[in-house]
Amino acid sequence: MRLQVKPEIFFCFYPFNQVHEDVDITAPYRTDYDLDILEEPKTATKPKAPKKPRLRNSGKEVLEAIKQQSPKDQEGPQKFTRKTNPFYMLGAYPDITSKHVIPAYSVANYGIINDNDYCETADFYNIAHPENIFDTMNFMVDYGMNGEEMVRHKFVKLYVNDTMPEITNLMPMTIFNERKYHLSPLINNYFTKRADIANFHKVGTHFACATQIMNHIPGHDAIWRKDYVVDSVNNYLEKYKSRPQCFNKETYFPFAYRFYNKEECVEFFDLINSDVYKESLKEEPMQFVIKIGFGAHRAKGVFLLDDNQTETLNTEYDYGKNCGTIKKSLVAQKYIADPLLLDLENKFDFRIYMLVASTNPLIVYYHDGFLRVSVTPYDKFSTDRSVHLTNTFVNKVKFKEAKDQNKTINGMTEQELRDYHIWELEKLQEYLYSSGKTDDPNWLDNYLRPAFKKAFIHMTRMGKDAFWNQSNVYEFFGLDFMLDEKLNLWFIECNASPQFVETNPRSLGFLTTMLKDMFEIQYAYYRSRMSRVLPIIERMQKELEKKEDVDINKYKAEFQIANKNYLEPQYQISENNTFSLIMDENLPADKAYFGFIDPECVE
Repeated sequence: MRLQVKPEIFFCFYPFNQVHEDVDITAPYRTDYDLDILEEPKTATKPKAPKKPRLRNSGKEVLEAIKQQSPKDQEGPQKFTRKTNPFYMLGAYPDITSKHVIPAYSVANYGIINDNDYCETADFYNIAHPENIFDTMNFMVDYGMNGEEMVRHKFVKLYVNDTMPEITNLMPMTIFNERKYHLSPLINNYFTKRADIANFHKVGTHFACATQIMNHIPGHDAIWRKDYVVDSVNNYLEKYKSRPQCFNKETYFPFAYRFYNKEECVEFFDLINSDVYKESLKEEPMQFVIKIGFGAHRAKGVFLLDDNQTETLNTEYDYGKNCGTIKKSLVAQKYIADPLLLDLENKFDFRIYMLVASTNPLIVYYHDGFLRVSVTPYDKFSTDRSVHLTNTFVNKVKFKEAKDQNKTINGMTEQELRDYHIWELEKLQEYLYSSGKTDDPNWLDNYLRPAFKKAFIHMTRMGKDAFWNQSNVYEFFGLDFMLDEKLNLWFIECNASPQFVETNPRSLGFLTTMLKDMFEIQYAYYRSRMSRVLPIIERMQKELEKKEDVDINKYKAEFQIANKNYLEPQYQISENNTFSLIMDENLPADKAYFGFIDPECVE
């Protein structure tokens, strides 16, 4: 299928020679994307990662630029009217609002030129060349080529087209702060580490056009910012006040105080300065974890409420008198003081993966993850962060110590520490069953996985009203959970842009397969949708060529249905895909949640 777009009309308005000086956009397309037959990459010596520069466009710089920018900075005149774009005519470009982004389009980011005609260029190109949609995987990624994450050099480089190799989170600051690179119209998938890219480039104008897909959902803050998650849980709970059997936050979500809520802030400081609380510290010395709402990752924004931290907070908040005047996005989350411990008395948490494949309608997939085990035995009286925090970044300190000093830690070498740090879910089930902590040999499928999936569904339904309801956005999240000694499951946090770091060859295979399967899913929905939408545009275009009084509303109504995400028979997901569908709101309410939520609990 090819739409009748006159080449001279299309090519006259885009300076292709400015896309890249060294890229020929007329070169043959790469079409060898059968993910089922791709071979695993050969293990190579890991190159030394370049030192990552500091984050360049955040904080005061961005706030100052937002104050100074004019409407011209944000939008700019378009050389070619958007009204000629058939996707715009059909309603594919609702304006994105401050509810979803913090516009800072005048701030340089990754050296990208904010071309106000870009989406017209990309859409008209894809209308004229649908093979760019159906036969290629053209990525724009910002991961470093030799960075610690394997995405670019061990996945993108091997399996898809790296359309903008100049753009990387390791690029020099001088280039980062320039306006140097035009985005290629060949891009059909933006897969970026930076979750805030839409703050610096306008969705639907500068990038992420109607004929492209993007891996961050504007409005996703509702389920990953630590402060907003508490808000979302409380708001969600209100919906089920009369139906407590549907959702009880005590089931998954540890209680949390919000410092930016004056009443909760005062209540927290009254509690921690009470005699009862101080007496209880003798038995339970760690009762709260202080978390920075956003902007901190890899446990950098997580603090145990020990004596020193208590004194610091009391000083800053004057024992609660300053509540309501200090505008910090801090939360104090109840610490799970009775965690389930493993064979060496070590604490652990889960990293489990969730793919929100669509927001129009909501479609969610589950993917197994793994356990992240602290390599230091648990001691509730210890103030050592590596005892209490289990993520890989914290434990890397122990790995490095064992390697640099050529010694064993807790009887393990560096490689043994790395191997012990990561457990598969099946290994946990074997341990629980053999140790008598469960008498169900199928505990994983009968309890744990269903509990994860139910939590995922609640989480996405919490964020539903905040998500930008567009068909071309998706997002991959890493969710962290813990088990207490009674095997109750607790949600810890949700992470946008989870890390793809290989700790050993086994983890590289796991991550590679997961990425392949994720993109099989996303391209299946993308191509299904485009296979329905492009014929509508072709018919509308032909009618517009014949007469002036065309009923555009008729085409709009047809487009709105066709533009929703659902799979066509020719784009079904392969049976060996490692993701499992757990939510599809295309289906009736009694089937949309695959039995994980009762129909009575759906509005």
